Amino acid sequence: MSSRSRMRLLLHRLHDDPILAVTRIAQLFRARVAFRGFTVGEGVSATGWVRACGPGHIELAAGTLFVGGMVPTELLAHQGAIIRIGAGGMVNYGVSLEAHRGITIGERCLLASFVRVSDAADGRGGPVVIGDDVWLAHGVIVEPGVTIGAGSVVSAGSVVMHDVPPGSLVSGNPAQSTRLAAGATRPAMEARPWQSN
Repeated sequence: MSSRSRMRLLLHRLHDDPILAVTRIAQLFRARVAFRGFTVGEGVSATGWVRACGPGHIELAAGTLFVGGMVPTELLAHQGAIIRIGAGGMVNYGVSLEAHRGITIGERCLLASFVRVSDAADGRGGPVVIGDDVWLAHGVIVEPGVTIGAGSVVSAGSVVMHDVPPGSLVSGNPAQSTRLAAGATRPAMEARPWQSN
């Protein structure tokens, strides 16, 4: 979509519902301020407080939403590290992403409140990779060096210490995985109300 088309759409929305349009503009602006100095795709927005810092790099693909709440979300990229979040994902409040090497989160992933992902802890380290269409429920902890396969669901409070195959349901501490039923490998919502065109 060209910048002229986007401007027409925004003006149309401003005329139809000025409060919604101003709110959307504020969300886009808040994300630009929070992630200044990092790579931010089109339509990345934040409805609440987000803290992004570090000498490393953060890349956010188009349409990523950071949801506000009582606790800010924090992204910390240490020297030489990179945090990548794919297009169309949603990160809830209180999420903590800390990279010493690298954290890669695929497209359309849902991270619920108080999820913690780190690639270094207790003398262990290794990049963390989360595939497309993964849902990490409330309070999930992902340990260093873990790869979570596409289409997986990690239940609330789970501690993921080992790799997870694609299309799995994961639960427990330490987390155990079970294969999801056929056709149930896309837990992420098809309709994404936070991504308006």
